[in-house]
Amino acid sequence: MKKISLIIFLSFFTIIFISNQSFRKNSNISETNIFDNDSGYVSIKSGENLLLELNKNDTIDFEYKQLKQSDTIGKYYRKLNSTNYILYLNDITNKRLSPSQFIIEVDSKGKIIKSERYVNGFYLCCWNNKFDGFAKINDYFYIKSCGTGSAFCSSELYFFKEITPQDNLNPIIKSVFNGMCETNGKKWLACLLESTFQTTENSIIFNYEYKSGVSKNSRKYKKIEKFNVEYHLKNNVWIANDTTRISQIQY
Repeated sequence: MKKISLIIFLSFFTIIFISNQSFRKNSNISETNIFDNDSGYVSIKSGENLLLELNKNDTIDFEYKQLKQSDTIGKYYRKLNSTNYILYLNDITNKRLSPSQFIIEVDSKGKIIKSERYVNGFYLCCWNNKFDGFAKINDYFYIKSCGTGSAFCSSELYFFKEITPQDNLNPIIKSVFNGMCETNGKKWLACLLESTFQTTENSIIFNYEYKSGVSKNSRKYKKIEKFNVEYHLKNNVWIANDTTRISQIQY
């Protein structure tokens, strides 16, 4: 009887041990080669070990284990005049946290050089998909951060050339939707700020378009205003050449 109990115990322990192997970190992470081009996407199979290494954790949120190893969780760009890459990875290690992403610099074999975690709002209202919030323009990388609220969504961009803690960067406002920014005494009216931007050698120029005075049932704004703001980097802080108009918009 004792022998049977021992066999059952050992069998159960073996099952648990084997099951946990799929959640373990890969000790050969430095040999992971996920780069075929100057830019591309990162699969769970390639990115999972990086996330586990960064979180010092040996498990991935169980719900994400239902995804295929070929499913995408991030993207990458090669640094200018370098063999290193900058990665964005959606942090899937704990789904219960507010949306957060890792920005990681790795060498050509996938070895981590530096990393920072960036946090977002309660949900990614300003991302069109899970990947458009991270991109590269010329030699700048940027990540989009969302502000959320009741009938409200805003987006700000953090620009950087080298990986920098989020708290050490000041973002630049890109867009705002405020469903209750004005009232005509009877109902709330919506406002919308949209923008495009381009970089120069020493600055980033935003072309803003601000629309105001639309009701929820109407598609036409009563007022449309266009203005430009040029931002210069000084002591790692983006400073606007003129804040007169942009400071009047609630975001």
